[in-house]
Amino acid sequence: MNPDLNRLQSYPFEKLRQLKDGLQAPAGKSPIALSIGEPKHVPPHFVIEELISHLHGLENYPLTRGSTALREAVAAWLQRRFKLGASSQNERGIDPETQILPVNGTREALFAFAQAVVDRSENPLVVMPNPFYQIYEGAALLAGAEPWFLNTLADTDFVPDFDAVPVDVWQRCQLVYLCSPGNPTGAVVDATRLRQLIALADEHDFIIAADECYSEIYFDEDAPPVGLLQVCAEMGRDDFRRCVVFHSLSKRSNLPGLRSGFVAGDAEVLAKFLLYRTYHGSAMPPPTQAASIKAWNDETHVEKNREMYRENSTPYWRFCNRY
Repeated sequence: MNPDLNRLQSYPFEKLRQLKDGLQAPAGKSPIALSIGEPKHVPPHFVIEELISHLHGLENYPLTRGSTALREAVAAWLQRRFKLGASSQNERGIDPETQILPVNGTREALFAFAQAVVDRSENPLVVMPNPFYQIYEGAALLAGAEPWFLNTLADTDFVPDFDAVPVDVWQRCQLVYLCSPGNPTGAVVDATRLRQLIALADEHDFIIAADECYSEIYFDEDAPPVGLLQVCAEMGRDDFRRCVVFHSLSKRSNLPGLRSGFVAGDAEVLAKFLLYRTYHGSAMPPPTQAASIKAWNDETHVEKNREMYRENSTPYWRFCNRY
């Protein structure tokens, strides 16, 4: 057995299940789940219908890199959402042929990414925010790297303070996991801090893996959270060098069961990740691809989703998402 498996912590939801074992809710009441973060809004009907209508595609083996139509739909969404603008590589600001790769939800992709990009022969270190998504830690450990936790505290508005990271940590760092808007605080890493992190990546030669799966849940329709590729585009880095983002339909479209997302950014990094995934056998099924195209091409249901969050929000939820 891989000895690194012994370094993994028990998954938090399994710990929670054990803590709740044998407990019963009071009569006439049902428990409120505050654990897995599963959306409770109804998935868009037109996406479900698209999934059903393409079940005939199951007789074909899908490509690991996904269909051209899906990658183009993702490219168009990235252009609209993050204002990537035209570039020397592509009129949409990102090349669907080389800079986008569909994945079966960001959870598996975030884990697999470390396995593909970490060089375990170099005493590697992976920086991640704390509190953190446990996948980041597990991915680092299974890749043979040491996790390094960067606390996100109130005095820095719950975003990572990159100035607090020692130089020797940056020198060993091969990968930085970033989550913005962050879980559990909702804090957003602004453009200034993202530019700082990109400069550090250039100086110390590490890759930034930005988990942006909460990017479409926000209060102000006129001020959506900034994204890593957006900042790259503003800097003129249309190759998105050392920068990769992870997006999902789970929160954006209330489709966690669809297991659909994508990775986008540095073409050289994604070429190696595609090679890894080709062996990994993680191609997205054709009906899922068809449904995903429908979802990425529509913003109306996403805007309605945010409106429902605003209507049902609590003071605490507002506090957590004001950053």
